[in-house]
Amino acid sequence: MGIEPGPSAGVSEEEEAGREILGLVREQVSLGPRVPGTPAHDSLADMLEDRLRSRTSSVLRQRFPVPFRGQVIPCTNLIGAFRSAHPCAGPVLLGTHYDTRPRADRETNPARRELPIPGANDGGSGTAVFQHMLDWLSHQDLPRDVLVAFFDAEDLGNIDGKDFSIGAEWCVHHPPWDEPPSEVVVLDMVGGAGMVFDIDAHSLTHPASRRLTSEIFHLGASRGWKPFAASKAQRVKYIISDHYPFVRRGIPACLLIDLDYPQWHTQDDTPQAMSTESLGITEAALCIYLSRFRAQERRSSDASEGPSAP
Repeated sequence: MGIEPGPSAGVSEEEEAGREILGLVREQVSLGPRVPGTPAHDSLADMLEDRLRSRTSSVLRQRFPVPFRGQVIPCTNLIGAFRSAHPCAGPVLLGTHYDTRPRADRETNPARRELPIPGANDGGSGTAVFQHMLDWLSHQDLPRDVLVAFFDAEDLGNIDGKDFSIGAEWCVHHPPWDEPPSEVVVLDMVGGAGMVFDIDAHSLTHPASRRLTSEIFHLGASRGWKPFAASKAQRVKYIISDHYPFVRRGIPACLLIDLDYPQWHTQDDTPQAMSTESLGITEAALCIYLSRFRAQERRSSDASEGPSAP
């Protein structure tokens, strides 16, 4: 008599979580392209706010206008705060963009180039990872406040004279917090098959961002996770994403991104091009990164108490 293996037999925890995260990507894509100013975009913003409010009572809608293609588009950053009972240091901000690009710049077919992209990985992956983490965060007793930010209008860059990362830039210049983040980790395109993370050169020129980036990459590489441990040509790149406004303000920031995703800014950026393993590893690395604060607090507490009496 044998036992038939269940659906999770032989599947890693990361891949199992990645399947659930990919489901959240599909949910976003099913709305249509989430270009600012469209019903699909507004539906997703409402959905994200509802999910934040179901896990924390501290949620902010940060509205800002963006002139774009002859209109003024209402845009919205959504920020949820998971408060620590006894914070030992400044808050950590986890950020990603939830909007998608209104044109497919890298599309080889000219007839499809002016159509908005599906945005499964670019816009959908980081948003799905953080949605999936909300329940975990609501059950943690971390010694730091954690802010989860869904930024808007990241991917209007180089269209109609716009910059990238408009929402993150607005957030930095109109800070909604009493105490600025002590560290920032941004996700952008973290779900591609065969993913190997790039290293942003801007962060390397800022010592505190360099230390944070090195620490997070070491956490992943020490577990043998390919996105962190593998090498690739021209891995260090100058990248503008939602971490960049924080780096320019002197706030330590790390970006997790794979710009070598073949479907980037094309009509093929769909859930079919994505990897459950990549998504799950990204989430697992973030949970380890946040959990390390407990160990740091314990070491600090032990040091302050001094050696035990003989």
